[in-house]
Amino acid sequence: MTRLIIDPLTRVEGHGRVELLLRNGRLDDVQVRMLESPRLFEKIVVGRQYDEVADLVCRICAICSAVHKLTALEAIERALDVDIPLPASTVRELLLLGGHIQSHALHLFCLVLPDFSGANSVVELLKQEDTLAKAGLELKAFGNHIQEVAGGRVIHPVNPVVGGVAYRPQRQLLTELLAGLEAWQQKWPAIVSEFVTRARFPAANVAAGIPLATASAEAFALQGQTLWVGRGKNIPAADYRKLLTEESCPESYAKLSCSADGPLLVGALARARLAKERGLAYAPELEQESIYANNHAQLGEIGWALGRARDLVELLQNTSVKAPLLTKVGPPEGGVGTAVMEAPRGLLVHQYVIDEWGYVAAADVVTPTAINQRTMKDQIRADLGGETDTTQMRLVAEQIVRAFDPCISCAVHLLEI
Repeated sequence: MTRLIIDPLTRVEGHGRVELLLRNGRLDDVQVRMLESPRLFEKIVVGRQYDEVADLVCRICAICSAVHKLTALEAIERALDVDIPLPASTVRELLLLGGHIQSHALHLFCLVLPDFSGANSVVELLKQEDTLAKAGLELKAFGNHIQEVAGGRVIHPVNPVVGGVAYRPQRQLLTELLAGLEAWQQKWPAIVSEFVTRARFPAANVAAGIPLATASAEAFALQGQTLWVGRGKNIPAADYRKLLTEESCPESYAKLSCSADGPLLVGALARARLAKERGLAYAPELEQESIYANNHAQLGEIGWALGRARDLVELLQNTSVKAPLLTKVGPPEGGVGTAVMEAPRGLLVHQYVIDEWGYVAAADVVTPTAINQRTMKDQIRADLGGETDTTQMRLVAEQIVRAFDPCISCAVHLLEI
């Protein structure tokens, strides 16, 4: 038995490694090890007041801080039976889209793009004045600007609070944001075309895993109260534990998630597949069916997000400045709240049990990379099953993991002792 170790994984968020176990020169088994220091947030928030939780859990990850905070707030509001005003919901969704845009731009143009030219990093491409690398960084900065306008700051937003948002973005900032969105919509098709033309991916099988995502019942969205699963299944979000079976494993600090029907796939590719299956208006045409199609799906989502953000900004501009932004939260009576949202990397679940004094009695957070963990392993095994060149094995295994756009920092939020 020979063991090939890829350590560290490069151009991914967080620390991890892949171990390829070879027998007679061929792949026999795969271990995907997520080794980021565990963050223990599910235990940290127990005993804290409900209005402290969102500010704590958004520290799970800086890149994903907005979606963690928004999902936590929605779960807490469900536990408290609080409905937020429409203008607050609009501001929150704008913040969510800003995070989506900047994260996809980071993945596509800083982490994946170097593979097409053999560069070690985006820094090499920038030194060569690569137009795509430059455009990608500009887009990431624009996504960060959306987060700053809607959330109050780029990382760990302060505007969303229990019951709504603290303030309405300034009209001048919204006007400038609208102009920026229009400009990006105009130049985005050419950027997509250049990216697709330059894309060079290894030969691969059909992407593994049963697609899983949330959305509204009527349209493609990053929020919803239903979990949609491939093959026409759906369940209420509050019943997520009936679908997601979590278990600890010795090789990873992240729990494995799986359904009774097999490993699940979450992320842009899963969202695109389910949109097509459900006949939603947004169903991008994918160049291929391998896991690398996740990159193409992210390109499509950026275009969708730019258009959706533009609609939201126009809605805010046409909303009266006297419209309420906060719902008064009464004395807590105790309850359980579950919320699901689409993080850039896939389905994110937050659930909180609030007691009658307003303190957290229990918490559960399920992250997309934890859900994808087993599917990554299956994908590497499927795509490298016939490979004998160890150099190619190392190269392709890392590209497969990178295609999932993992966020290992989010995945290892819990360690059972």
